[in-house]
Amino acid sequence: MKFAEFPTSNANALVTGGARGIGYSIARLLAEAGARVVIADLEEDAAVTAARSLGSEAVGYGLDVGDPRAFAALIDIVESEIGPVDIMVNNAGIMPMGPLADESRDIAEATMRVNFWAHYDSFRILAPRMTARGRGHFINITSAAGAIHSPGLATYVAAKHAATGFGRSAREELVGTGVTLSVVMPSAVRTELVDGIRFSWWERLGIITPATVARRAVGTLRKRPAVVGAPLGTVVALRLYHLVPEPIWLLGRRIVGADRTLEPYDRHARAAYDGRIGRQSGEPGAGESADGASSAD
Repeated sequence: MKFAEFPTSNANALVTGGARGIGYSIARLLAEAGARVVIADLEEDAAVTAARSLGSEAVGYGLDVGDPRAFAALIDIVESEIGPVDIMVNNAGIMPMGPLADESRDIAEATMRVNFWAHYDSFRILAPRMTARGRGHFINITSAAGAIHSPGLATYVAAKHAATGFGRSAREELVGTGVTLSVVMPSAVRTELVDGIRFSWWERLGIITPATVARRAVGTLRKRPAVVGAPLGTVVALRLYHLVPEPIWLLGRRIVGADRTLEPYDRHARAAYDGRIGRQSGEPGAGESADGASSAD
């Protein structure tokens, strides 16, 4: 399907997980394109500071996207005080690491709330309002993990599969309304999400920058495609992956040293990152457990 370019000038954009990494890079590009940007982040001080760096029209709020009531309340505040949300960027995400048998139920549920249910909640809240206005665009940041599998990331992978499938399906329910939804699937990104992971030299070559993802995400406003990858070519590679027989896949992973659960990793390097997942899971000491996590992709 063909869509007209979505105008950013004077549009209102809400970016979750926008205080750092991919979210901040997206917020900055949107602000440069003339949008009024609202940054929402688990850490309110970081959100306010990030917004201040974008100019006088940007605003920052604290938000745990895993709390649907708080999410709905923030959207109401934004729409009453700033204006209708025209561009919704669902970027916030957390990534627990380690063997599935060592993962707590609290961590798993927090992962699903942040990585999947937040996408669902934003759609249920905003889609009716956007369709009533006849305009709007969702940019849902999922992951290449939303199309493959990976040991040590089972719950994260499940959440990203759910988010990717949800976004693709929800998009088709919007046909003819003037509202669109694009799914963005990045590979590994150089953010706090990969802090402490001991990558091999060849794995490090494939890690991209937040700016790369941001350009692909904001670029969806031009033609509003169903799905894009970051870097370019990711989606094609993910489709070909499904044609690889399991024995060959497992052999390849063993040869390149990727048949592991991302352990051991540097817990000190991930301490701040892991600590924030404790706030979202309600699990004391999550930062010191085997269940690593992040505040945003």
